[in-house]
Amino acid sequence: MSTRKQRAREAEIAINMRQSNQFRTNETPNLPEPPPPYNEVFNDYEYVTERPSQRLRSQNNNNGDFVKPELPEFLQNMGPGLSPLKENPPVTLSWYDVRATASAKQSFIKQKINKCLGKEIQGPKELLKGVSGIVKSGEMCAIMGASGAGKTTLMNILTHRRPGKLRISADVRINGEKMKKDISGVSGFVQQEELFIGSLTVREHLRFHSMLRLGKEFTKDERNNRVNEVLQFLNLTKSENTTIGIPGIVKGLSGGEKRRLTFATEILSDPPLLFCDEPTSGLDSSMAFIIVQAMRKLTDQGKTIIFTIHQPSSEIFFLFDKLYLLAEGQLAYFGSLEKAPAFFRQFDLEIPRNYNPADFYIQQLAIYPKTREQNLAQIDQILK
Repeated sequence: MSTRKQRAREAEIAINMRQSNQFRTNETPNLPEPPPPYNEVFNDYEYVTERPSQRLRSQNNNNGDFVKPELPEFLQNMGPGLSPLKENPPVTLSWYDVRATASAKQSFIKQKINKCLGKEIQGPKELLKGVSGIVKSGEMCAIMGASGAGKTTLMNILTHRRPGKLRISADVRINGEKMKKDISGVSGFVQQEELFIGSLTVREHLRFHSMLRLGKEFTKDERNNRVNEVLQFLNLTKSENTTIGIPGIVKGLSGGEKRRLTFATEILSDPPLLFCDEPTSGLDSSMAFIIVQAMRKLTDQGKTIIFTIHQPSSEIFFLFDKLYLLAEGQLAYFGSLEKAPAFFRQFDLEIPRNYNPADFYIQQLAIYPKTREQNLAQIDQILK
């Protein structure tokens, strides 16, 4: 199928999904009474005690805000999960008092000249100001915040991919022990940029990486079985013999298939700890849901997953376990999704009815040019 036909098909699926009410909707006709707003939902003990993967329930649920009818066929084709390659101990990642400062962009000589001319001297900029957190095995933590909040900087520090020209002070520990420089043995990192050899097919790419990542510890048949399992898990079996492609030169996989292939590459070796940098960036809602649903299944199997994400849909948002909100390089909120509305309610910030909570939280922590002073005052109040 050509790229144009694929895009048309994806657009048709998205339109049909919206029109046929296949996902959570606030217009369920069989409900005896109107559903409560989001901030009342979290006081429901039955809801709080459920796992995130069970929060979107059937139409018999009295809470219409969390209805999840039967999934469409292309989502049902996802595999049930991945079998463990080996016995990995549970991983708890914790970080304490993480600080990052960018050096001044102006050289020493330029600073002296500007000082003589009475111009403003640009000093070091604090990107992270002593943030801490902990994510345990079987938890899925989303790092969110407005642009420039420090999400990428924190992710780079946690994965030990520290960019240059930053002064960093951090105490990062795995199961209570200080993290070593090389954590690739216990972790995987799904990058935002997709790095492939475009002339390979999907199966060839995964077989090549299985030889690199699994090594001589596994036989050829075991590696091939693992590749087959990962292909089925991420619904890539139909495109396993398709060339990955080179943008503008060789036609190949769609954007959603490439993102799933990036994810498949990292979970080949069954890492107990997984980092993802904007795993849904550039994807439509259906493809984004596939990726996060796969992450949810891995979390339910005991993996520790930490990721940054920008503007998740409501369906995706309610699959998370923990929410880590950053604002101006500081920690604004860290905890469960259930307790977040009550936290913001302390500052007279109420989530509107039928509003995406993720959008609401980010908007309250963002700074807009026209209301900069007002936004800064509100953020300072939240950060106190």
